[in-house]
Parts: sequence; C-alpha cells; structure tokens
Amino acid sequence: MKNVMNKEYFLKLLFISSLSFGYISGSSADEISLDQAVAYALEYSPVLQGTASGVRARSEQIKSAEAAKLPVIDLDYGMIYSDNPLVSLGSKLNNRSITSEDFAPDNVNDPGFSDNYFGNLRLKLPLYTGGRITADIDEANAIHSSSLEQHKRTKSTVVYQVNRAYLLAQAAHEAIKIARSSTESAKKHVKTTQVLLAENRTVASDNLTAKVYYSSVKGVIPQAEAQYEQALNALKQVMGRDLSADISIVPWKSVSKQAQLPDVNMAETQALNDRHDLKASDEDISAAEARTRIASSASRVQLGLEASSSLYADDPLVDELSWGVLAVAKINLFSGGANKSRVSAAREEANRLQAEKTAKELEIRKQVRNAYASINEGNSRIKLASANLSDAQKAVTLVDERYGEGRTILIDLLQSEQALIKSRSESLNSRLLLEASKLELQLAMDDFTEAKK
Repeated sequence: MKNVMNKEYFLKLLFISSLSFGYISGSSADEISLDQAVAYALEYSPVLQGTASGVRARSEQIKSAEAAKLPVIDLDYGMIYSDNPLVSLGSKLNNRSITSEDFAPDNVNDPGFSDNYFGNLRLKLPLYTGGRITADIDEANAIHSSSLEQHKRTKSTVVYQVNRAYLLAQAAHEAIKIARSSTESAKKHVKTTQVLLAENRTVASDNLTAKVYYSSVKGVIPQAEAQYEQALNALKQVMGRDLSADISIVPWKSVSKQAQLPDVNMAETQALNDRHDLKASDEDISAAEARTRIASSASRVQLGLEASSSLYADDPLVDELSWGVLAVAKINLFSGGANKSRVSAAREEANRLQAEKTAKELEIRKQVRNAYASINEGNSRIKLASANLSDAQKAVTLVDERYGEGRTILIDLLQSEQALIKSRSESLNSRLLLEASKLELQLAMDDFTEAKK
C-alpha cells in the first residue's frame, strides 16, 4: 500500500482546478459524513473481514496446539471375513476358542471361510516430548498475537484510506466549483468583448479569442466532474460499499486553527511504540524462536504411554477383551545431520526477522520525518497562496473594470485571469497537501482514534 500521496494525481487536479466553480450533486444522492464513511468501512471492509477471519483461525490453532497435552483416545471396530489359514487360526486364538481339532493338518491348511469381529480402544498420552508441545503452544500464541497486531494495523490503514479518499473527493468537488466559476467569468468576458466590438472599441480577433478562451475553460468542467466521480468510486471501494450506490460528501471546510504538532523526535518514539505492524514483527520473532525449540526437541528423549483394550469375537455381541499397557522411551541418536540443520535454519529465520524489524524501524522513522517535511511545506505554501490569491482577485477586478471601459486590451484581462486561476489552484493544492500529509503522519504513528475502538 502506498502511504505517500500520488504527485501525478495532484498535478492532474492542479490542471483541472486551474480552470474552474460550484458543482452541486444531485439531491437524490446519499450524503455521508467522514465519520459515517469510516464507521461503514470498519464494519463492512472486505479487507478487515479477511484479517478478522485470520485472527479467529489463529485462535483455533492455539486450541489445537494445547490439545497435544491431553490424552488421545481412538476406537476401532470392524469385521474380518477370510479363508486365510493364518487369519483363521489367529482369530480363534484371539477368541480363546482354540481346540485340539483346530491343529489337525486338514483344518489348519484349509480352514474355509470364517468371520470375526474386532475392536480396539487405545489411549495415548505424551509424558515428555523434549519441550516440543510447550514450544508448539508458544509458537501458536505468537502467531495469533502477530495476526491480531496485523489486523489492528490494517484497521489503521483502512481508516487512513477512507480519510484520504474522502479528502480527495472533497478536493475534486472544490475543483468543480473553481471550473464553473472560471467558466462564468469567461462567458462574461465574451459578452463584454461583443459590446466593445459593436462600439468599434476592439477588433474582431479579440472577439474570437474571447470565444475560444470560453470554450476551452468550459471544456474542463466535464473533466472536473469525471474526476469527482472517480474520487467517489475510490471512496466507495475503500469503504467496501457497492460502487453503484449514489453518494455525496460533505463540502470541504477550512480549519481555522491548526493543531500543534509534537517534536519530531517524540513523534518517532511514539510511532515506534505504537505501530502495530512493528509489534507484529516482535511476535513473528517469538514464533521463530519457538520453532527453534521445536527443532531442538527432536534430539531429546521422548516418553509416551499407551494403553489399549482389544476385542475379538466370532459373535458381535460376545466380547473377548485383551488389555495392554505400553510405555515407550525414544531418543534419536543419528539423523544424518538433519536435526542440526533444522535448528540452524530456524535460528537463521529468527535472525532474518530481526533484521527486517530493524529495517522497518528505520522506515517508520523516515515516514514520520517525511510527513513532517510535507506538513511544513504545506503550511508555507498555504501562507504564500493566501496572499497571492488576494492580490490576484484584486488584479482581476481592476483589469476587468478597465477592459469594460475600453482602457486595456483583452490579453491583459486573460493574463490576469490566468494568474487568478493559478492562485486558486495553488491554494487548493496546498490545502490538499497539508491535510494529506497530516493523514500520512497519523498513519505513520498509528494514531487513528477510530481504529483503536
């Protein structure tokens, strides 16, 4: 997933908004607030539903690992129908029904077909496995904790994606307003030029230029509207909502006062402490260490106990039971180096995960610092854009008055309009950069309140 804003998208939005005015969505659309969009995504996002299922699956694996400490009881029941001499004689021996006639050569060599019922009830209990069962449980717990932390990180990512998609939709909505405003101004200039031409105070080429400019600006409106629809589709996608749903968003409002950011070093520390994917890395390392202990257990003594009761009968309702208890002690003396290699491989896997965690820590610190740099850039650009926008609006007003009086040429008016368009674009995009950078900082720090609920 990309956490950095797409610069090409901003450039495209810059172009659209640079020629732009007030788009009003259809009244039938379902207007949703940002909070509603986030709440919907947390409940219906297929990505979150998938990671939640993964957490539940890992929970069941813990139960499976813990079950290895308990005895295993198996029951078999069946029937043998055979004329095999050994099977027939063995069945009679197990049934305790052997007679001297059964040892007659003709009866032993040609017993004919016989049927026999059998049943086995076995109980197996591991007494000592060299630490394998405990290590299996530790591994299962670590894997479950890792999947849970990854699920929490995914929640933060989904909240970020919804916030970002909502922000881009708001920016696209503003771009439509700018496009329509610019179109209205261009239309006004066409009318003014026609009046001046009728009074012989301008030339025909200026009249054509005004019309061409109006057509070019008007042509941007469909592009801006398409950009807005695409932004809404992106929002519905990250929400997990049907793309055919008709929705609209709350218009973008400027924040009067920006919240004070903590020191960048404090932000880094908080990110390293709170990032759920970093916590997941710790759990992955713990799981790898448990696998090392599992591999080591293969070279240790294994102790087990097995008790069984067997039934053999030529009548399914008559039981002839045999009992047995088996205690086994086993140790592997030589495996061709396989056990040693498995232990070494497990240790190297733990080392690899530790190195990846270190790299991830550096990546997190970089994400925090890059977000701070973008926020500072956004604040600086907003200050400059605000001053430039005010001057550009004044300039257009003055030049427009002079043009209406026939005291300046059309090119001067269009140049001042272009300056205003650029100022509007810069104002919009600097706001977009600032708000998007704040979202990136929150994602870098895992600092979304909605994701912690």
